[in-house]
Amino acid sequence: MNVTPQMIIDAMKNEEFIVYYQPKVSLLRYNLAGAEALCRWIHDGKLIQPDLFIPQLEKMEEIAEFDFYLLEHICRDIRKWLDEKLNVVKTSVNLSRCHKMNDALLKRLVGTIDKYRIPHQYIEFELLESTMEVNYDELKSLLTGLTLEGITTSVDDFGIGYSSMNLIRTLPWNVIKIDKSFVPKSDSDYRQHTIFRHLISMARDLGLDCIVEGVETVEQVRLLKENKCYLAQGFLFDRPLPPAEFRRRLLGN
Repeated sequence: MNVTPQMIIDAMKNEEFIVYYQPKVSLLRYNLAGAEALCRWIHDGKLIQPDLFIPQLEKMEEIAEFDFYLLEHICRDIRKWLDEKLNVVKTSVNLSRCHKMNDALLKRLVGTIDKYRIPHQYIEFELLESTMEVNYDELKSLLTGLTLEGITTSVDDFGIGYSSMNLIRTLPWNVIKIDKSFVPKSDSDYRQHTIFRHLISMARDLGLDCIVEGVETVEQVRLLKENKCYLAQGFLFDRPLPPAEFRRRLLGN
């Protein structure tokens, strides 16, 4: 399927993009500890996979408005679940580096959340390491502003960029999300084990929460627990779920 920019713009207007929620799991009790909001596109009754439209979207200026599209829909879902007295968990949503990281962005983010009367502890913004390509002072101001509002921020895919150490040394993050490529694939990989262990230890010593994404095997869970990392997400626990199915997870939480 050849996805064009106009198709994506029209899909936003027609609300064809649906928020799916991939559970984050506590490895202490294996209970639901959060969720990551992901996007799926339902077009003409068919599910269009993200790899067919996300690359195109990332080239478009409209990706900034797309972030707010997702945030609005997340807030609608959370408001509904709160009104139903469900045990709502924190949901993380990606924030594109295409945004101008200024006070206007902070005001609009907080304003969108407050419009739906969502307590701030239920929202987390994930920023890729490549976000460092934006103006540093503006990014720091945005992160500080979100922190003051009680909104969590996390570094997504930590470790795959070149600015990793500077990112966590100088900016006020709450969470480090370690890329799955850093999870050792075998006990014999000493170098990988050492790097993985020290990444988790560093995050813990800095007072940051640490989560590993892309967890797919019981062996990976064992490694996480051995290294005192107790948050994970991946297909071993759940695939991204449509709102109605994720709601059933909340009911059992």
